[in-house]
Amino acid sequence: MANLERVVEEIRDELITLRRDLHRHPEPGFEEYYTSEKVADYLKECGYEVATGVGGTGVIGVLYGAQAGPTFALRACLDALDIPEETGVDYASEIPGRMHACGHDGNMAVVLGAAKILSRYKNVLNGNIKAIFQPSEENTGGAAKIVEAGGLKNPDVDVIITPHIWHDVPKGKLGLRPGPVMASSDLFALKVDGVAGHGAWPHMAVDPLPVAAEVILSLQRIVSREIDPMIPACVSIGKIEYGTASNVVSKSVMMHGTVRTFDRYARDFLQKRIGEIADGVAHSARASSTMEYVRVMPPLVNDPDFVEFSTDVLARAFGREAIVSDYPATMGCEEFSVYLEHVPGLFLLLGSRDPKEPIVEIHNPKFLFPEECLPIGVRALCEIALNYSKTAY
Repeated sequence: MANLERVVEEIRDELITLRRDLHRHPEPGFEEYYTSEKVADYLKECGYEVATGVGGTGVIGVLYGAQAGPTFALRACLDALDIPEETGVDYASEIPGRMHACGHDGNMAVVLGAAKILSRYKNVLNGNIKAIFQPSEENTGGAAKIVEAGGLKNPDVDVIITPHIWHDVPKGKLGLRPGPVMASSDLFALKVDGVAGHGAWPHMAVDPLPVAAEVILSLQRIVSREIDPMIPACVSIGKIEYGTASNVVSKSVMMHGTVRTFDRYARDFLQKRIGEIADGVAHSARASSTMEYVRVMPPLVNDPDFVEFSTDVLARAFGREAIVSDYPATMGCEEFSVYLEHVPGLFLLLGSRDPKEPIVEIHNPKFLFPEECLPIGVRALCEIALNYSKTAY
């Protein structure tokens, strides 16, 4: 698109102003009232038909093209993190203890900017543009609410893309690769019950604490000895609750953990073995165990065909040197994976790593979305969307 770079450059200052306003007003999941209103008003000004309160506080805007065609969806997240900001910028968070440390402020500005630019092509657009702004990605649940509310329907989404700032990709570059990009995320709570007693007479009790310690060590052997070494997997215990006094053997230990993998068979196996190992270890010590296991989100898997299409589009627009595909997959997770269970899509990375500076990763209290990445992200989304509406690969 010959004029797209110039058109995007015209709204650079507007993007910066928009992003800084969003940064000042971070809100938690399902409470993004200021943010959703700001997003909805912006989309309306751009000529989108807007629905609010979708899946709680979500916002969806639809732009109908002049000709029939596929529906191309752009997605961003509304929520922030409970992290005290330490950036020192003059537009820092106005809410104590909360900030946009994951870059959702910039991701939103990129999608809103793309929505605005794409609205200028309405009269030549084949198909529709759907802008989806979901609540509660950080604490999870928002993507499922959007899907349950019919967010991918009427018009039915054919393909979906989300931009995300990323410290593993150099600044100014665009990261896209086919296949798994992020792991599935499961949570579990293991309870070991023994028999309470006095710390001076442990033989008269069944102490669940050493049982829990043995369970934790045994769980690590699932990954090291029971999963194919070529399949990435991770089991971590992040929280333990036990005890009331130094001389008391308490009845129960509660352990909370997470499981990550890219492989659905490994995911099933891990869930099964965690319960079996906990039961076996507990039984051998005259204790018992119970487990609650929740599958939070699936692996995030980029659609290979859409990645190939998008790579070709972006290479023509930015040059092949601007494309990065050899970045590592991560055991982190992201709710975009929920949409990818229903429609093909792409998790597009906007590089933020400056080789001359120390890496400040997302979720760090000093993290800031690099504003020079805003027009890059907007143009990338527009290039892909407009080319897709012409070809629908």
